[in-house]
Amino acid sequence: MKDFTQRTGNFISHISLAKVGVLFFAASSLVLPFGHFTRAEEGGCPCAEREVENPTIDEGKAVGLEKNRMRFGATAAVAASGVVEKKNLDTRVTGGNLSKGASVLVLGDSLALCGFGKTLDARLRKCADVTAVYSYMACGTVPISWLKSGGFAKAHTACGLWTILGKRGERPAEFQDTYGMEKGKRPGSHPVPKLELLLEEHHPDIIVVQNGTNLLSLFSDGKTLLPVRHEAQLRNYVEPFILYLAEHAPTLKKVYWVAPPVSGRVTPEIQDFLFKHLDAYASPFFQTIDSRTLLKHPYKGTMPDKEHFMGRDMELWADSVFEQVTKDLAGGVVNGAPLSRERLLVSKRSLSTEKATRGGEHRKSLVVRAKLVAKSTPIETERLLPYQESLVSYLYQVKELISGEYKESELSVMHPAHVRLNPQALSKYKIGRTYTLDLVDFEGSPWESIKRSEETGRIELSPYIRREDEVRFPSGGNQEQNP
Repeated sequence: MKDFTQRTGNFISHISLAKVGVLFFAASSLVLPFGHFTRAEEGGCPCAEREVENPTIDEGKAVGLEKNRMRFGATAAVAASGVVEKKNLDTRVTGGNLSKGASVLVLGDSLALCGFGKTLDARLRKCADVTAVYSYMACGTVPISWLKSGGFAKAHTACGLWTILGKRGERPAEFQDTYGMEKGKRPGSHPVPKLELLLEEHHPDIIVVQNGTNLLSLFSDGKTLLPVRHEAQLRNYVEPFILYLAEHAPTLKKVYWVAPPVSGRVTPEIQDFLFKHLDAYASPFFQTIDSRTLLKHPYKGTMPDKEHFMGRDMELWADSVFEQVTKDLAGGVVNGAPLSRERLLVSKRSLSTEKATRGGEHRKSLVVRAKLVAKSTPIETERLLPYQESLVSYLYQVKELISGEYKESELSVMHPAHVRLNPQALSKYKIGRTYTLDLVDFEGSPWESIKRSEETGRIELSPYIRREDEVRFPSGGNQEQNP
């Protein structure tokens, strides 16, 4: 067994990498701004800190602070997850600009769960220019995961959800279901909170969006850039989110989009491409923050996936973003009149005029007989965590086109390799054997932003996925794991 010990200030964590691919974390206690926390004793990612003062645990699925009563933006979404009793939804935390201070909405992905979100929330909550902070952190999300419409309308997160909600000066209400809440337990499945409802509830003056990490999965091998394809994919994932803000957030003064820090699974050129795409949406109310410029890489406490990290560098990252936000607050950004609809529409017109569509409406379909000629190796579980799903790319030689249109002699097909961390039965696919495949275009699939292994050398081929695999994506109540 391989051991790794990390020290950050007065915090010491010992990480043991077990052969089964499960990560165990043991650490000394850590005092944070909201009570007394301990690091996760066991779990797939050390990005979980838990409140040990009077917690309520429902079979390891969720924690709500009893003295606060759990309150979740988009209340019905949490009630639908079935992990918290409805009586805990009684106390409502309302948003709105109660004074000249700012109401701040924070949206984050799994990196936020590693400490960024908690630290940023704590800093904002102590700021005299902020009246309320509403932080939502959902693992595995892409920008359109937060929208009620489109292909991700029913998006769920099964690798971690944490919300911290309330006004400055009051103890915030927290809901947390992350790795390490209870030994051996994984997070439950929860609906991703929806932007439409959050805007209605909280009327934010400022939104901080920490997102983009999972968009890196669109670059299958982490090094090959296909500008036309990748630009269209990024537009489909990002633009609907920004357009909704431009049309439906009348109280909004500023959006800060926090782009990913350095990821060890893609090249600098890939990250440059992603950042330039996000930065192209710059407008009077939209600022892109390049996190790569805020921290020195490699980061201390980096996990085996070479992407998630924890400890002091995570806190420094949050502090740097906080400084940029408070600089604008000190400059009076909140005291001015809200952006008028006309100014918002100017921002909208600066975006691409080509309608961003998810592939669900016009996705191609094929039925072929094809011989398997190459296979990619599945991602190791310890490199997959905290995520629970992964894909592998297989290369087939087309023998017969039964239906549909396809001109290439070879075909790339994505197969699920993990579903809810369960390895899938891939040994049934034998190189040299011919299969009949009922396929749909991979673009627009809910699997599209999932981590994948691509070793076939034919990344330029537009991939497909088996129709029966498409419906196995674990959204909502779909629990199928190993057919």
